[in-house]
Amino acid sequence: MSLGDFSPQADAYRQARPTYPAELVEQLIADACLPSGAAVADFGAGTGIFTQLLIDRGLQVTALEPNEQMRSQNAVPAACWTAGTFENSGLADGSQRWAVAAQAFHWADPPRALPELRRILAPGSLFTVVWNNRANRDSEILGWTEATIRRLIPEFDEAYRNRPWPTILASTGDFTFTTHRTATHTIRMSRARYLTLWRSHNRLTITAGPERFAQLLQEIESHLDQLGLAEVDVPYRCEAWSARRSD
Repeated sequence: MSLGDFSPQADAYRQARPTYPAELVEQLIADACLPSGAAVADFGAGTGIFTQLLIDRGLQVTALEPNEQMRSQNAVPAACWTAGTFENSGLADGSQRWAVAAQAFHWADPPRALPELRRILAPGSLFTVVWNNRANRDSEILGWTEATIRRLIPEFDEAYRNRPWPTILASTGDFTFTTHRTATHTIRMSRARYLTLWRSHNRLTITAGPERFAQLLQEIESHLDQLGLAEVDVPYRCEAWSARRSD
């Protein structure tokens, strides 16, 4: 397993990763001024969690996911699946009314990705980046898990998500930042799903290595046993940043 290669984790990703709050999805679609049937590019689509939400709202979605195992785990046949990337999408010039990257743009190279995104978008269209961030301070279990990760794997740093996205999105001149949206939601998970959620975390798995990662999972399971929990409420703060294509 290597950093950014989700091949061994595709099944865990499909099983455990959370969906996104409906009210935020509706607001983002409204911001993009999308009619029913509009062409949308979902970059870094993974197993199709965000893709399904777009399909459910009557959009025509191209799901771009370079990892073959992740694509094979998708359950969204109504989308058009391709192996395109942020830097080389394979989509036609001006063909998309909206581009979105849910839980993915931190893997992109913005100096190459942003010109490519501008190229495939119609004039005036938006590009939106979205993250589901665990609200560690709002959950005893998440707070305990975070502290355990810091103890066992002190070099792990999840700050890769906390970047100045308005500045980054406008950095090449291809886009002008427009809006920042937030919404909170909570996902109730079985203990098995909660453990699988951590198995789906590529960066943590690679940083920890097999022995420390196995110890982390064992300690989480023991802690849930001590608390007598069969289910865990996992709160999230979902954030989205949108930028408009420069014309």
